[in-house]
Amino acid sequence: MLSYSVGKEQTHLFIVTPGRELQVETLELGRQALEKDIDRFRQLIDQTRAGSTLGAQGLDWFSRRLYNLLIEPAEKWIAAGERIVLVPDGPLHLLPFAALTRKGGQHLVEWKPLSTVLSGTVFAELKKQRRDARDAVTAAEPSARQWVAFGDPWFPPRLAEGLSEDIGEARLRSASTRAQLQWKRLPQSRREVEEIAALFPADRRQTYLDREASEERAKAVGKDTRIVHFATHAYVDDRSPFDSGLVLSIPEELAEGRDNGLLQVWEIFESVRLDADLVVLSACETGIGEIRGGEGIIGLTRAFQYAGARSVLASLWRVEDEATAELMERFYRHLRSGKAKDEALRAAQLELIRSPLQVPDGRGGWTERNAAAPYFWAALQLVGDGQ
Repeated sequence: MLSYSVGKEQTHLFIVTPGRELQVETLELGRQALEKDIDRFRQLIDQTRAGSTLGAQGLDWFSRRLYNLLIEPAEKWIAAGERIVLVPDGPLHLLPFAALTRKGGQHLVEWKPLSTVLSGTVFAELKKQRRDARDAVTAAEPSARQWVAFGDPWFPPRLAEGLSEDIGEARLRSASTRAQLQWKRLPQSRREVEEIAALFPADRRQTYLDREASEERAKAVGKDTRIVHFATHAYVDDRSPFDSGLVLSIPEELAEGRDNGLLQVWEIFESVRLDADLVVLSACETGIGEIRGGEGIIGLTRAFQYAGARSVLASLWRVEDEATAELMERFYRHLRSGKAKDEALRAAQLELIRSPLQVPDGRGGWTERNAAAPYFWAALQLVGDGQ
């Protein structure tokens, strides 16, 4: 476990080994410098999605710099362990640790599987609740559902023209304006859900697509489901993090006091109750929100953990539909084979790094696509229990 405490001038790194030995390293890097470096690192990741050679050189330099500062002091302890559990602080919540680069050009995720937790105390509680990795995806209980998914939600055609004052629901209008929501369907998310569904027995899965991908059904998933998967739009409300949310099917007629299709953070805290091993948020920026000192990020990830998810797979930036659908399908395939969650995510990410994707060419055939750049695979991180 690598637990960070970011101060004004220095950062303290607490290294906890499986034998519960504690090492403390002082890193000469304060909050403001970290914020600047991480922001630049994320900008370079975004620039290199289009194959910018100049941007790639800067990205390599920053990924090595941040690795040397934040990870290298713990290398000898990491080498002796099977996985890394990260406890970030402050700006480190926005850092894609998986993309940091060791000497020799190896990404951190190529070395060890990774997961993130709020604190060591939270991690200890999650371990007490842990199911066997295989049980989590086989759902031995007769009444349990292995997998429930929501994808490609439906929007009334008029929303593409903009919300008018007489449409009915003030909250939808307000969220749409502040978050600049784009009312576009997500056909790749439908393909993602349908392909993953094929990995689960028909009597242990449930998919909600189109108009069926509703807020009401999402709130009603309940405690008999092991994995809940959302392949939808998401949005972050910078002014009010509790109003951030997932975009599900929007009702044709909006009425005051009824669900409007936005499953917001405050609603998840208030009315969603799960007993899930995993919630997957296959959407843009589902892993970010307001960073509060000592509390981490207030957003969708925290809300679903509060609702009863032992782990949440979420994204740190605006993910690309096609590559994310491929990554998700591979993640589930490894999960179904019995790998732990952090190992399954790592295996899927390594496949994108090391081999080109085979994607539809739009003419009934297939073509190769290079998705090795961190932009395509490093956004997704596992928060909570990685096993």
